[in-house]
Amino acid sequence: MVLLVLALLFASMVLYVSYPLLREEEEESEAPAMTLSKRQLLTVKKQELVSSLKDVEMDYRMQKLSEEDYGRLKAEFEGQAIEVLRQLDAIEDKKGKPKLKSERSGKE
Repeated sequence: MVLLVLALLFASMVLYVSYPLLREEEEESEAPAMTLSKRQLLTVKKQELVSSLKDVEMDYRMQKLSEEDYGRLKAEFEGQAIEVLRQLDAIEDKKGKPKLKSERSGKE
């Protein structure tokens, strides 16, 4: 009889202690999912790529990267950045945003 009471007391203590932990998981799963638009995702990606390019440049100047690695990484990040910028431009064009005077004349 004593063992039964102790077992019930132990089980109730475990549930009492773990309830807040289980409750937080439920609240997190019920929270509305934050979704970013494609433009926002591309903007974040652009910022990450610019930061990566700066890091590569700094590492090269501090002689942490060989010239070969620097060239390869720089080309890779620049290629990705160009693609992201093209996608951002395409989104802006779809929205009908007016182009700059230099863009209309074909000059850059």
